[in-house]
Amino acid sequence: MASRPFSNTSFRIGTTLAVVGLLALASCGGDDSSSSADTAASSTEAIATTDAPATETIAPNPTDAPIVAPTWETVDAPSDCMCADGGAFHFYVREADPTKVLFYLEGGGACFSAEMCAPGSDSYKQTITTSDELSAAPGIFDFQNAENPFADYSVVYVPYCTGDVHAGNTTHDYGNGVVIQHKGFVNASNALDTLIKRFPDTAQLVVSGSSAGAFPTPIFAALAGDQLPNADLKVFADSSGAIPDAMGLVVSNWGTLENLPAWPEIAGVTLAEFTPSYMFVKSAEHNPKITFARHDFAFDKVLSGYATMAGLSPDDLVGIMKTSETKIEATGANVANWISPGDDHTIAVRDEFYTEEMNGVRFVDWLTAFINGTPEADNYCVDCAG
Repeated sequence: MASRPFSNTSFRIGTTLAVVGLLALASCGGDDSSSSADTAASSTEAIATTDAPATETIAPNPTDAPIVAPTWETVDAPSDCMCADGGAFHFYVREADPTKVLFYLEGGGACFSAEMCAPGSDSYKQTITTSDELSAAPGIFDFQNAENPFADYSVVYVPYCTGDVHAGNTTHDYGNGVVIQHKGFVNASNALDTLIKRFPDTAQLVVSGSSAGAFPTPIFAALAGDQLPNADLKVFADSSGAIPDAMGLVVSNWGTLENLPAWPEIAGVTLAEFTPSYMFVKSAEHNPKITFARHDFAFDKVLSGYATMAGLSPDDLVGIMKTSETKIEATGANVANWISPGDDHTIAVRDEFYTEEMNGVRFVDWLTAFINGTPEADNYCVDCAG
């Protein structure tokens, strides 16, 4: 899972693993339209009583006004949202088409021990992406690229700084003075609530995330569907298909089970059952309208480290991915899968989003077809070593 935004930096082995938003708006002051109108009337009267010739005033043509591109707006979250060190949390909103919205969960590793969670650890991202970085981001955030399927989308971007794959809501004392605020689920839920409030007419919602951000995408899509029952719901999970099922101990450190919504589909879930595949399956059972797409690399260098920690062979990540796919699709859920050769990690926020091609198919075309509701066949690497 990427340790820094918009990069393909590999972590050391072990790196793999909101409440309505309050937008601080400055007051525009009192309504002085009456005094302005009086002043204008007085001025008009004065002109009419002079001997000066009348001058025609030409109003500007509204169509001549410059087109202002949407910009990133910083939204300060309430105090119960926070980063791992207890610092303030904020997220970003880009207002474009109010009926098409992208909800994106940033990646950045994970931590679940004193060593991994300690200040300065490179196991997880500990700083929030800035709006300037977002404005210069490639891939799906390059809104000037005509091929970008999200070019006209409104976006809610959820930064990551909690080490819990956006799934935590607890304060965990790891010992040795390492006390971590695992509040990722609180943060992301706040951002989702803001999306619902700001874009109530959403007709198409894509919930996406890379690496650590990809893991909870099915749950957040289903949560959104509960409040946007008429929206078309899609999930694009980037580089999480090979996360092994052995996650019980990890998520227990984050208080994840206590965060799960009160859906009958997940009543009584145990730590042993809580797997990446389970999230897709139960979200699809809760809302069968959701369709899913996944992109992975066959020998993902980040997920290989986590597979090793789980006692699995890093040489069989494709096997893990396909087993996960089989489990999900056995329940009737619709999952489109793309597995690329090589050991890269993540594709969504990279220039390669537009250049990757495999078996005669370009990835950007494949994903665009999925988003448009005309999915193409799964695309798997043949020579996966690349």
